[in-house]
Amino acid sequence: MTSRLDLRPIIKTKEFENSTDEEKFQTLTLRPILKLQNQLLIQLFKNHISESKNSYYSLSPENKVLFIENSLQKNIVLKNKLIGVTLGMLTLDELAVYSTDTNLYNKRIMSLIIERIRSQIRIL
Repeated sequence: MTSRLDLRPIIKTKEFENSTDEEKFQTLTLRPILKLQNQLLIQLFKNHISESKNSYYSLSPENKVLFIENSLQKNIVLKNKLIGVTLGMLTLDELAVYSTDTNLYNKRIMSLIIERIRSQIRIL
């Protein structure tokens, strides 16, 4: 049986000498999970665009970026879905680390997701 760790892509990283434990967790755990789940994250955001009454596709590029940021920061249901997609790929050991400071890690997860979706705005 394939483990969750085996599914994750390998992301080349720099040395961690000066990194905090949180930065290491972000780089070694969260980033590979988000890369693995990228298509799902993008599709969930596309679904959000379809469900919203906002005419996303007629917005200027600057307003599209604002729409993405506002949606991911203020829409609690969407935010929880995206965090759930991420948490579902954690191992039990990683969940224990996440549980030590859920607010901090949720902020990191959402920052990474916002950047990931913004960087792929052309495929929305």
